[in-house]
Amino acid sequence: MSSSKFHADPLIKTLCDRCAKLSHRSLIVLRGDDIVKQTVLLYHMVTSSSGLTKSSVLWCHKRDAQLPKSSRKQLKSLDSKLKSGKLSLSDLEPMDLLLHSAAVRFCSYSDTQSVLGNTYSLCVIQDLESVTPNILCRVVETVQGGGAVVLLLNNVAHLREFRQLDMDVHYKLTTRSHPVPQKLFNNRFLLSLAWCKSCIILDKELRLCRNDVAGMKYKNIKPPTAEELAEQQLGNEELQKLQDAMADAVKPLPQLMQLCKTPDQANVLSKLVDIITEKQESVVVSVTAKRGRGKSAALGLAVAAAIDLGINNIFVTSPTPHNLTSFFQLLLAGFDALEYVEGSDYEILQSTNPDFSGAIVRINVFRKRRHTVQYVLPSDHGLVQQAQLVVIDEAAAIPLAHVQAMLGKHITVMASTVAGYEGTGRSLSLKLLNKLRRQSVGAEHMTSAMRADVMVNQLHEMTMSRSIRYADGDPVEDWLYNLLCLNATASVAPVTYLPYPPHCQLYHVNKRVLLSGNKGSEQFLNQLESLLVASHYRNSPDDLQVLADAASHHLFVLLPPVEGDSVSSLPTVFCVLQVCLEGNIPASESSRVLRKGERPPGDLVPWMLATQFLDPSLTQYTGARIIRAATHPDYQSMGYGSRAIQLLQEYYSGRLVDLENIQPTQQQQQDNDQDDDDDDGPVSVSASTTPLLCRLSERLPEPVHYISVSYGITPQLFKFWAKAAFLPLYVCQVVNKITGEHSCSMVYPVTKDNCEAGTEGPPDWLLKCCREFVRRMLELLGSRTLRLLHPMLAYDLIRVHNAHNKSTKKVSWREVKCWINGYSMRRLEKYSKGVADRHLITDLLSPIANLFCQQRLPDVQLSQIQAALLVGTGLQHTELIKVGDRLGLNAQSTLGNFNRAMRRIYAALAAIQEAAYADKLFTLVPDLLMPVNITADQDLSEIANETEEERPELHFHKKRRTDPEYYNEKQHKKHKRGKYSD
Repeated sequence: MSSSKFHADPLIKTLCDRCAKLSHRSLIVLRGDDIVKQTVLLYHMVTSSSGLTKSSVLWCHKRDAQLPKSSRKQLKSLDSKLKSGKLSLSDLEPMDLLLHSAAVRFCSYSDTQSVLGNTYSLCVIQDLESVTPNILCRVVETVQGGGAVVLLLNNVAHLREFRQLDMDVHYKLTTRSHPVPQKLFNNRFLLSLAWCKSCIILDKELRLCRNDVAGMKYKNIKPPTAEELAEQQLGNEELQKLQDAMADAVKPLPQLMQLCKTPDQANVLSKLVDIITEKQESVVVSVTAKRGRGKSAALGLAVAAAIDLGINNIFVTSPTPHNLTSFFQLLLAGFDALEYVEGSDYEILQSTNPDFSGAIVRINVFRKRRHTVQYVLPSDHGLVQQAQLVVIDEAAAIPLAHVQAMLGKHITVMASTVAGYEGTGRSLSLKLLNKLRRQSVGAEHMTSAMRADVMVNQLHEMTMSRSIRYADGDPVEDWLYNLLCLNATASVAPVTYLPYPPHCQLYHVNKRVLLSGNKGSEQFLNQLESLLVASHYRNSPDDLQVLADAASHHLFVLLPPVEGDSVSSLPTVFCVLQVCLEGNIPASESSRVLRKGERPPGDLVPWMLATQFLDPSLTQYTGARIIRAATHPDYQSMGYGSRAIQLLQEYYSGRLVDLENIQPTQQQQQDNDQDDDDDDGPVSVSASTTPLLCRLSERLPEPVHYISVSYGITPQLFKFWAKAAFLPLYVCQVVNKITGEHSCSMVYPVTKDNCEAGTEGPPDWLLKCCREFVRRMLELLGSRTLRLLHPMLAYDLIRVHNAHNKSTKKVSWREVKCWINGYSMRRLEKYSKGVADRHLITDLLSPIANLFCQQRLPDVQLSQIQAALLVGTGLQHTELIKVGDRLGLNAQSTLGNFNRAMRRIYAALAAIQEAAYADKLFTLVPDLLMPVNITADQDLSEIANETEEERPELHFHKKRRTDPEYYNEKQHKKHKRGKYSD
């Protein structure tokens, strides 16, 4: 060991002792050269304060980093030398001493998913340039109370240098038109260190750095008071009371209650056991909590109780079996508490799938009777219909359609993380739980026959707030949640009043001021994040870093009308738009990239256009893609979202700019200038007077050719964007694994050249894409995935292009005969007259639907229901009655609408057929017949005279039938012929 000695700041020991007594965590930032060895001293100070003799350490690093670790062979040799007395602990190097005294796990950032569910006393994070907010949340959550999180900033003389550090993630946030990131998140990270009450910054000699970040709360680091210690003990006392109260309860609750770590966990377990004991049908239990609250553990204990209570068929599902590690650990711990013996009472089966790495997928119990706990993939939801109990862990990460399909007559228990690195699970809470709440309330007034048609009869909702690893009020958790706005779901501003939507105005948000760290900006940021989180199906802490550092991202907010030039408080945000500028890629560069088969990050819609329509020149057009459009939950479906989109369209079209009030140079300074803080002073909140919000009339818009949006398509969302004149150009054939929806990209043209020329409609390049999209959709709607789209949505995808597709010609009979000949017309006629069955014309529906959707039958006017029936049967190849069911029609209404549609189509086709034959007759008659000026008798007399003159030998006089000689001669000839014939 090195002989150099120094004195560590006594505040470090005070911090470690305080966190150990309050079961809180500490945040320690180490900067300087050769600071790795100082982690050994920090480890011993942390473990000595917490009283742990053998602890575990998580050491996080980027791939291929230089690590202070030794091989197993070296460690074994070191142990043998220590045992033999050849070496003493004082002779060891600092890192060898740490590796010998603690269980150190080195984990690269790409493998941090595997540390979930584990607990460590110390977490060391090096190579901060590779750390993302998602990774930070993931690894910090594994540290237990009394432990510490150590951030290593090697070769950093002052923390201000971290502001200009190039992060690895910046590669994904830069595009050709925006090659330089803004690096606003790094500055926010440094400012947030002053928010953590248990954070200290140290140099390589473990001396306190007081001039790195302004506002550090070193004075608050002192021994805990009696009140703080008493408050920390309240949780333990509450848990003990619950366990004592259940001591005399019926087995298995008392035994399993002893395994609970928090009062919340005990309450959830008690409620679940009560519900399982009642064995009611169609009951759904929802357990939501932040990360690290013990949800999976509570579910495992509840399943152990269910088996002991006689539940036989139990199915468990989650995105992957790895998410059920804690679940099965507590399930087996519950078996041990109930005195079940492995081998004689139950057996464990592990997966042979190499992707699951030997995870537990089945447990067979045969103590009293045969019980089964079986893992199933979320896509195999059809297997759970015969279950008695279904457990869905991390339900928010499973497609909503799969979760709904797993509900049935059995008991369903769902657990989902609503905050933390895994996102907020808004699709679960906003869509499914709201629907279940309505059904649960309505089921109270239903008869037993009516309840059979609903999804759920009872819904029980429970939440868990206390962590199982550390006590309430942990400063590190508060710091992390404030830094990344993870508590944004609770920050939605209350409703005050409802202004008229056309009176609201759209403002541009200055990101540099928004992330500056001052109090007003933080309140506004949390309000924006609350709307963004509440509107999206899945969110991640990385979203904030993308918004902060991506120079191409912009924020717009819709605010109510403001009286005067200033306001006393922050206004309520009705809608927020996150917009990303894309495109402006030369055709030569896009051609080179496409030839190589590459796909650069960013520029989603331009690369989609180039790859889908095989035209590299489409990337040269500049677009503004709306990443998120979030409306206040209390103001949805009131026109505020449409107002925001309308103003954005007018802004990029150049119709809102006031050239008299605009300041061209100020905009570039607000977006691209560097911080004007003192380079020699500590990192502090900027004192800039730049306003947070800017009126659109005072800001020059970036030149764009179109506004685009990409989202998971649903009938409601498509109706919203189609109403705003957006045109669909792409529908993904593969459904999203999270939502079970197809991604759809739509474009709104704002090309100013067309506007100035006074022409109407989209530009030529967009019209070509629209025609190609319609042609493809007519074929793809019959594919395995797109045929599951709602028939009305499938029709609307094509119908929105009709207004711009003016060049289509009416179909001719020659074209019709290629698909529908004369015999087919007879079949269509008989069905339209009600003489034949609909199955007689099934083969004709596809060509008829193609002609109708391509506007080749302009005389056919169908209602939306009739058109949707035609598209569903002719293009999606779905049985007619099933299409009617999806449209909410009964069988009689479905058949009636379909027959009326076929009658109109037959009438149009028959008219085309008759017109074609009429045209032929009209061209032949005028060439053969010519009008004359004489009567028919005169004409015959002239012909007879001409014939007598030319051929006198052929001329004869007609005998009169009344002439007696003529009559006698004729009768004689007949008699003579009859005589010889006899």
